[in-house]
Amino acid sequence: MEFILNTFQPIKQVKASEEVSNQLKQAIFQGKFSVGDKLPSERELIESFQVSRTVVREAIKSLEAKDLVEIKQGATGGAFVKALTFERLSNDCKDLFFLGQMSFNEICQARLAIEPIVAGLAAKYCTQEQATQLREANAHESDSLAYPETVFLRSRVHYLLADMCQNRFLMAIDKSLIQLVASIVQQFQPDTDKIHPAGLHNSIVDAVIAGDEKAAEEAMRSHLTEFIGLLAGIEEEYRNSR
Repeated sequence: MEFILNTFQPIKQVKASEEVSNQLKQAIFQGKFSVGDKLPSERELIESFQVSRTVVREAIKSLEAKDLVEIKQGATGGAFVKALTFERLSNDCKDLFFLGQMSFNEICQARLAIEPIVAGLAAKYCTQEQATQLREANAHESDSLAYPETVFLRSRVHYLLADMCQNRFLMAIDKSLIQLVASIVQQFQPDTDKIHPAGLHNSIVDAVIAGDEKAAEEAMRSHLTEFIGLLAGIEEEYRNSR
């Protein structure tokens, strides 16, 4: 009996800020707040949780440290819900790329394994509203060739497909990989039409909107295979120029 009792640890009282943070985190994960939504104000949280301003601020800082919210300053500022990604991992991988210890090919091989699945799921669940969003994103991907706008425009279809797949884990991984490639490309800003010619998403968008899961998977696989080849050439030029 003494041995069994020795395996237990004393119970630690949970700090009020941790409880506030946990409840807000649960609300975010349950979808009560969507990406881009602003959390209730400090005053509203103080009244709702019956805690001090210090407790609320500590809770929000905890959410920020976990990459769940982004703090914006100013009259319209506050804590805004961020997209679920593996941002810290992405940042580390970006550093490894510029240190020459990771390549576009390695990053995109991961995308090649994941994004066809995402595209297939997007085709399975595509709604009329989402179909319209995909068409618009694809039609406007050349609205600007200036950085950083061009990176967002050429990645928009991929982000939408990730949102559509209805698998939050796949969505988070996919968006992190897309974000990683985009952040690296933005660093040395190659010619947009050279690294990602317009029209590469046409077959993917058509298949997803048609609800053809297999065709969407194949179209994405074909697109990424071509994209990896283009990235390899851009990376070689970048490495040789240093």
